[in-house]
Amino acid sequence: MSRYDGLNLAELLDLMHGLVTPAPIAWRPETVGWLILLSWFLAISIIGAWYLFRRRRRNRYRRDALKMLKAINHQQDLEPAESAQRIAALLKRTALAAYPREQVASLYGADWSRFLIESTNHDSQIVAAAEMFGTAAYRADADGRKLSGPARRWIRLHRA
Repeated sequence: MSRYDGLNLAELLDLMHGLVTPAPIAWRPETVGWLILLSWFLAISIIGAWYLFRRRRRNRYRRDALKMLKAINHQQDLEPAESAQRIAALLKRTALAAYPREQVASLYGADWSRFLIESTNHDSQIVAAAEMFGTAAYRADADGRKLSGPARRWIRLHRA
């Protein structure tokens, strides 16, 4: 005869022990491989963030030049020749920010046009407008509306 004979259901349930749950799983990796992988991931993330930060800081002059170009284009009271002169001066300032002063400061006319073409690897839109860029600062018949698109393209594409 067993000790459970003659017991009702409620008494039998009282004799049962509670459920045994396993220990919780730790969120921290237990093996060295996961720690190595995590450290590599963090190192690559830090290097990537540093690279993006430096690249963004290095190209700040481009963003500033594009803002200035947009401001020139939105000024309603400018004559076309005056806006062309301002765009030409903006390109010169942008080039001075990107290239050594000795290489850019003395350029004008055909030499300036050649520099603009070569710095964008002979982009077709820059080639078409290069002669106007070279003389825009000195001509009364220059039109800033025609130079705006190629100037924006040069600011974005030039290799510094």
